Amino acid sequence: MNKRNFLKSIAALGGSALLPSSINPLSMYKTASAAVDYSTANIVPPTVMPQVINIFLYGGPSELSGNLTNIQNIEDNSQNSYAVGFGGNILVNDVAGDGSAGWITRNGFWRGTENAGTPHLDNNGAGGRSMQIMIDNGQMSVYRTLFKRLDGTRSHRESLLQSFKGSLDIEGSAGVGTKIAATLFQHRSTYEGTTVLADGTPITDIVNDTTMLLPFVSFEGDTRAYQQDPDFQIPLLFRGITLDNNFDNPFSRNSGSNNSLNDADDDSLDNDDELVLSELAASIRTEDYDARFSKASDSFNLRDELNTKIGQIEAGNNDASLPLIAGVDAAVDAPTLGLVAGDRLIYPNNNRFSSRIRAAVTLALVNPSSVYITVGGGLGGWDDHNNGTTNYEDRMNDLFEVMKTAMLHIKYFNANTLNGSPRTTNDNIVINMFGDFGRRVNLNGNQGWDHGNNQNLYTFGGADVRDGGAAALGKVVGSTVRVGNSGTNNQVTEPAPGSYEAEPMSVASTVFSYFGVQNPEVLTADDEFNPAGVPVIDETQPGEPDLF
Repeated sequence: MNKRNFLKSIAALGGSALLPSSINPLSMYKTASAAVDYSTANIVPPTVMPQVINIFLYGGPSELSGNLTNIQNIEDNSQNSYAVGFGGNILVNDVAGDGSAGWITRNGFWRGTENAGTPHLDNNGAGGRSMQIMIDNGQMSVYRTLFKRLDGTRSHRESLLQSFKGSLDIEGSAGVGTKIAATLFQHRSTYEGTTVLADGTPITDIVNDTTMLLPFVSFEGDTRAYQQDPDFQIPLLFRGITLDNNFDNPFSRNSGSNNSLNDADDDSLDNDDELVLSELAASIRTEDYDARFSKASDSFNLRDELNTKIGQIEAGNNDASLPLIAGVDAAVDAPTLGLVAGDRLIYPNNNRFSSRIRAAVTLALVNPSSVYITVGGGLGGWDDHNNGTTNYEDRMNDLFEVMKTAMLHIKYFNANTLNGSPRTTNDNIVINMFGDFGRRVNLNGNQGWDHGNNQNLYTFGGADVRDGGAAALGKVVGSTVRVGNSGTNNQVTEPAPGSYEAEPMSVASTVFSYFGVQNPEVLTADDEFNPAGVPVIDETQPGEPDLF
């Protein structure tokens, strides 16, 4: 990440974000629907501040890695054979438990055949072995019926914006991260003195307390998850910043000693950049603004502290800082990563997902005031119209191998946070993972899948903040049926009659509820498109029985 470009983008954001809403460029996108009234949110503050990592799979992956329950019926009706494209074991249950004779796990996940040289890995499959381990260990749940009823669009843009904003008002609505920030700010007196961070640090002043640094972070560059609400101003540092996998530090000052200062690729700040920062600082430091937001609004006064904090986060992301797998569960957990009890955790090498997901998890662990973190871009394209038989399995295997590692990273982390204290809990960290939409289940002539609707939500960790606690994890919720004419491309899965199902926007409602919002529908509603909003996902729903 280039510091120069980053800071100039912050300057642009700061200037526009503080303009009156009548001339804010974002207001041009506002529809006629009424703005969210954050004061109507009914808050019961959580004891411990939640931390949510949202991993978005751009393009929309096929659900089949996490749902082979209909595969024989799909095979019988598909234009092209799954058995031919992927191998006959995709149609057979893994009764032996090693993938030698079948690839369908007990919960209907798509695993592969165990690799003789590295037995904790599969040669093929689509991540199902790692999924089954995380289900068995109570680290993950899967909701198989994330299905759009309110608006069944199969457009990428509309679908991803609905998810990023938790709203059908895809132009006028603020992003999910911004709605969380606005809720915390609007109701700050309710959280202050009641809610603590996950290392026990009390929150006494949400806006001005320096313990609440880097609360909203993107590891994917600019994202609509942080699109501002032109009708509701939040402090500048609540607007979200972008970091990269290496935590390149956007707050480092130019020391004046860098001999390569004029190198176009150099990340140091030059005099022009300092001038931009100074002008921006002067433009926002009005007497009224200072009176309202005090020192936390001035990110330039805090830049030295942010520089130090990000440096500490970067140090926490090196290999030597990863936890040892030790304790009562170590003999079970370590072999799932190819390790033995007492070894230091290792993320997979040469894996396109490792560095970004590892960085997000590290940030959450060492900085409990990072309450909403987005990850997405750079995690591979999932728009598999073509060559699904070539690419899909490897990507899913890589992704879920990293997620399995990330969950053990969270489980075994026991170092001090940036506040100098050990965490009192790691079970306030929730990771949600889903995409634009699902895909059709007919294997098309290009050996891929075209756009569909139904998709899986993979959700990890966070037993302390979920409705139902630990019982909300370790289960698969929802059942599906194949629909569509045999031998045609328009074949999909849908929720089976009587099955539990939820809107993708319900993921946002559920996240709002973790922060104590008792009526999250008010944050997903809009007068024009969806006056009622959407309810939370019912995390007390029972899981489906094992297949065998």
